[in-house]
Amino acid sequence: MAIRILVVDDSQETTWLLQRALREEGYEVQVAHNGVEGLRLAYNFRPDLVLLDVMMPDMDGWTMLRRFRDFSETPVIMLTAVGDEKSLVHGLDSGADDYVTKPYGIQELKARIRAVLRRKGLSPSGDSPLLRFDDGNLVIDPAAQQVHVGGEEVALTPTEYKLLLCLACNAGRVLTSEQILENVWGPGYEDSPDNVKLYIWYLRRKIETDPGDPLYVLTKRGTGYYLADI
Repeated sequence: MAIRILVVDDSQETTWLLQRALREEGYEVQVAHNGVEGLRLAYNFRPDLVLLDVMMPDMDGWTMLRRFRDFSETPVIMLTAVGDEKSLVHGLDSGADDYVTKPYGIQELKARIRAVLRRKGLSPSGDSPLLRFDDGNLVIDPAAQQVHVGGEEVALTPTEYKLLLCLACNAGRVLTSEQILENVWGPGYEDSPDNVKLYIWYLRRKIETDPGDPLYVLTKRGTGYYLADI
């Protein structure tokens, strides 16, 4: 299974950028825009790592971290515009595993994520195992962003690949068009369910032996789509 990361930040732009960048690395990502929502998602989503902004309305990152530590030892990387030594020490003493000041480079952040995961004994997504289905007939390599069907590499567009990876990370779970749009296309496409239907068809044409009678990418009538967990 993909490593799960929870991003908690009140900036819509920041969460969208982080979500997109981390999913391209093969991570499964959920987003919260305040501390209260972050705690709820942390309890239900059970992330392997949390990226937590400090300055948020209603409940700031320090308060969320303190309450989060009441029920979880999951590693937390704090994200903040305040980079003085006192704040750094406060963050680490409060239970954070790392502390990244804004503005930060996305490659630096990815490296820090990998480092924290290694320290916790988790395999970073760059070393993530292959996702195998149907006794290895369908194989997804998140690190190389490659897909093989029957031993042959299948050329997918970036959107087709992200769609397949989204379904694979939730294999056996039905996703609505709205959930797929949020995870694959991002903000601004909430009212575009036809995109999902079209790309599901594109994907079936490339990975299914019979697109009209699919084995992998299935439809739950009236609900959404899912990848068969076979």
